[in-house]
Amino acid sequence: MLGRLIRAAMLEWLPYSFPLLMVASSLLAAAPAPIPLGEVKHLFDLEMADELHMALPTDVAIGNDGRIYVVDGGNHRVIAYDRDGKHLFSIGKRGRAKGDFLWPLGIATDKDGQVYVADKSNKRIQIFDPDGTFISSFLVRFRTGGIGTPIDLAVSKKTGLIFVTERERHHIMVFENDGTPLGGWGKEGVNLDEFRYPATIASHEGLLYVVDSLNTVVKIFDERGQFQFQIGEWGVLPGQFFRPKGIAVDDRGWSYVSDGYMDVVEVFDDQHKFHHVIATNGKKHKFYSPTGMAVDNQNRLYVAEQLGNKVSVFELQ
Repeated sequence: MLGRLIRAAMLEWLPYSFPLLMVASSLLAAAPAPIPLGEVKHLFDLEMADELHMALPTDVAIGNDGRIYVVDGGNHRVIAYDRDGKHLFSIGKRGRAKGDFLWPLGIATDKDGQVYVADKSNKRIQIFDPDGTFISSFLVRFRTGGIGTPIDLAVSKKTGLIFVTERERHHIMVFENDGTPLGGWGKEGVNLDEFRYPATIASHEGLLYVVDSLNTVVKIFDERGQFQFQIGEWGVLPGQFFRPKGIAVDDRGWSYVSDGYMDVVEVFDDQHKFHHVIATNGKKHKFYSPTGMAVDNQNRLYVAEQLGNKVSVFELQ
């Protein structure tokens, strides 16, 4: 009788546990193979500003003067630090007024050091100068009508165009620097030019790297929206993703992808081939729900750890 009850319970839960069973079997299959590791040096963590600790940080961007800007989403603000991690100032508070935020998520800087923030629940992009002074904002309006929900954004250093990942229509929206909508591409789906909850986005040398979260890949497009390449696939083995969250690209064209469920950062070379997993002290580095990332021109990697309530800073070897 007990055996029949156990078998019945297993059958009842099988549809829900199937992905976990696949993960477990993949882990068992992968056990004999060592994971390629890439050693980095942990420099410091950004955890506190003023009297407040960070709460659910989601993204980080670097200004052209080396300043570090962190989206402190749980506190509805952006925090600025100098290159050594000293707190400089904070931008905004919870609210709908100019310069305030309601659950901000993504952040980017342009070639002039201006700071762009995806103010998610206010459905707008806000722009600040490098010292945190409000410049302007615009609603993320679709060219065909309606207002979207912005998740992240990237600013092209070549054209100045603003590219926004949007969650309602699973879309990449394109804007002039003044907020004029130019169109975009994508819809919900699994094809190469479709998305299921596009998340973070990075711009590098005229290419856009988009984390397609539920399709568990990174898709690369040119600025016209033409598909170029795909990084990764679903899985838990090296070079695969279970739930990718963040993307950053260094000066060599190497990509860094955070996996928010596996708590790792994977690195791909300039040919988009898997190379290694970030490691410290000879072991795979344990992150706590890593999300948005940045790489500066001094070969430093910045990783926002959403559930760790900090940004970890590393020197790449």
